[in-house]
Amino acid sequence: MIKVLFIGDVCGKPGREAVRKIVPDLKKKEGIDVVVTNVENSAHGRGATVETVNELMGYGVDFMTAGNHIWRRDDFNELLSGDYPVIRGLNYPDDLPGKGFGEVDLGKKGKLLVITIIGWAFMNERTLTEPFRRMEQLMKQIKRDDYAGILVDFHGESTSEKVSFGLYFDGQVSTVLGTHTHIPTADERLLPKHSSYITDVGMVGPLDSSLWVKKEIVFQQNMYPFSPRYDIEEEGPVRFDAVIVEIDGPSSSKSIKRINKTL
Repeated sequence: MIKVLFIGDVCGKPGREAVRKIVPDLKKKEGIDVVVTNVENSAHGRGATVETVNELMGYGVDFMTAGNHIWRRDDFNELLSGDYPVIRGLNYPDDLPGKGFGEVDLGKKGKLLVITIIGWAFMNERTLTEPFRRMEQLMKQIKRDDYAGILVDFHGESTSEKVSFGLYFDGQVSTVLGTHTHIPTADERLLPKHSSYITDVGMVGPLDSSLWVKKEIVFQQNMYPFSPRYDIEEEGPVRFDAVIVEIDGPSSSKSIKRINKTL
């Protein structure tokens, strides 16, 4: 059995501070074996840097996924090509830096395989290949029995695409956890073949914002044909969204539980 804490997209300094305040105690309280989070917004809401990744590792994060925004900072090459535990979307071209999957060695508990796949619907990413077939290719290449668990971060905009992906790979992976929209959904469950699933885990970032952006900027964007550049809200309460998944094999989970806190 592997107990995973998967944290929603960490957004800027407010998000990193929330991880610092919550994760160490939560790990002890829940008996967490491994902590995984999406870091594509960890540097002031845009991309990730070596500094933000090192900071999160210092707070107890073991492994990091990244979506379509990881390319917004020059550090992506060092983060994805070096020794950092950061992966990018599996269905990006193979000649880009990094890989779409990685392993976490948990000693006697075995290895956890972590995969990130990017959705096609509404993402406007021309370089992506179709996610279902690309995931199938990887599943044929790996030996599933080599792993104690297989976790998939499906980073996408469309709820129906995420649900379909979860059902398609039900019984082939341990868990499919949605990211990208920053809005936590209340549909966590075990699927018919016992893979666990949630459409979107949510985010760790400013509560009274629009997905981390200062609300006044988004008001103007919705009302006028001009608006200031996005800037992160650094005042007020902060949301911490995550799930705890008990993985009992490479193709199944025992349970999935939502964690939603406000600081």
